[in-house]
Amino acid sequence: MKKSKRRALAAALCMSFLTIWTGCGKETQPEEGSREAIVNFRAITLGNMPEGGMEEIYRQLDELTIPELNCTLRFEFIPWGNERRQLNIVTASGEYDFIPGGVFSDYRTLVYKNAFLDLNEYMDAVPALAAHYAVFDANTLKKCEINGGLYGLPQFGQGEIQSLGEGFFYREDLRREWGLEEIRDLETMEAYLYRAIQEERYRDYPPITDNRVWSSLWLLLTKGKYLEVNSSLETPFVVVEADHPYQVLNRLETPEFREVLAYIQKWQRDGILDPDMLSRSDNEGELGRSLVMADKKPCETNSPIWTVSSHWIPVLYESHPEWEFGFFPYLSQHEHHYVSSLAGSSVISISAKTTEPELALKLLEKIHTDQRYYSLVAYGVEGSSYNLVDGKVSFDGIPAGKRFVWSVVTDDTMNYESVPVNQKWDEGTYRDVREWSDSVGKSALDYPLDGFTFVLSEREENAMDQVWIQYFLPLVCGYGEDYEQELEETIAHMYDAGFDRYIDSIQEQLTEFEKEAVSD
Repeated sequence: MKKSKRRALAAALCMSFLTIWTGCGKETQPEEGSREAIVNFRAITLGNMPEGGMEEIYRQLDELTIPELNCTLRFEFIPWGNERRQLNIVTASGEYDFIPGGVFSDYRTLVYKNAFLDLNEYMDAVPALAAHYAVFDANTLKKCEINGGLYGLPQFGQGEIQSLGEGFFYREDLRREWGLEEIRDLETMEAYLYRAIQEERYRDYPPITDNRVWSSLWLLLTKGKYLEVNSSLETPFVVVEADHPYQVLNRLETPEFREVLAYIQKWQRDGILDPDMLSRSDNEGELGRSLVMADKKPCETNSPIWTVSSHWIPVLYESHPEWEFGFFPYLSQHEHHYVSSLAGSSVISISAKTTEPELALKLLEKIHTDQRYYSLVAYGVEGSSYNLVDGKVSFDGIPAGKRFVWSVVTDDTMNYESVPVNQKWDEGTYRDVREWSDSVGKSALDYPLDGFTFVLSEREENAMDQVWIQYFLPLVCGYGEDYEQELEETIAHMYDAGFDRYIDSIQEQLTEFEKEAVSD
């Protein structure tokens, strides 16, 4: 992004934020008769602001936080689609106390820039929170550390299968209408894509608009042979083999990556890929959903199952109850599956510039241990954002635009059981995916790089970032005429930029991690 545009965006964000609060963890003047000032915490959350109802959420939050913690909590919304850049801006501003992070952000890079609080320094003040995270594993939070520091609380579940949720979301009713085979692999998925572009109504928008499609092809073509060092977005240049997890490889020098590029170039030539993919953001989920809803394309490639179920299905079935949808999880064809702990989860971080670090962590403790707090930030206000039916959360009759959730504070141990969002989806496709997930989980292997983190110099980071922007992205968007030649040129530019130092640094730290793992 050009400096002028970045400054304009930052200014626009700051102006809108100032209408709500005017400082990170800033204290207001004490009310008459009160003993001390109230701390005003500000949090970033991802998605669109609900269509009404935030005032009541704040009122109910205040009824808890002011008397019990002497603080308030307010949210600012960053829409999905350009969240990575905007999160960098708001984090650098120091104006917000709570920042979400994960594979959709530059979380690790921001950690290395000392943007976040080391929570370990304050964990003694929140014993209930520490105990809560030790329910499944006494070392849960230890595994989430980076260089001995805990810079974010992970979303709390019972572990997850690496990239489990990623898959191909599509109109199932059209698959049957077109007489195509059930989608179960790359071949049948490709047949669906080529059939879609034959339809007149899908000519204006190619079926694939997300520039991360290369990572989908990687999963489909490698079939579990490789594991990610962090994620395909955070560490796109390196992987390890599942059978040799402590030896770092250059992804671009693997035969499978060449296969990925062959598909990319073919799909770009044949009109499967959006010719403007290179100008798209890192996450085009909102664009994909709007195009599917407008019947301008019938599918989406980089779709996590939880996003589809919570953000796509309610809106799509609201507008098109006659449609049916399918979901093909990419990992379903893999021979081996790996279960990781919370170490790879998205996290909620506290800004290093917060004025009340201990109090901020105590607020997170309440959210993860007190159902009154959790329900408000995870669901909103009962009766307007959601309903409780026989102890189960239901969104029946609640417009999708009125729902609320604070990003990445999700806690499976605190969630209500849910009434199906859509009977057709929940008792069909979604049930099948859950059953597959459960069966895989019972036979899965422990993820060998669980908890591995590494530090790179700013020089190494910047050099690879430049290669990513200038050479890697055009390559994986199919912008060239000869992918073989362009791949060789990209690899040459990588090494010219210092890839040897980059990969050697990661390898050295991974070797140390292996020694510790063996000794344990």
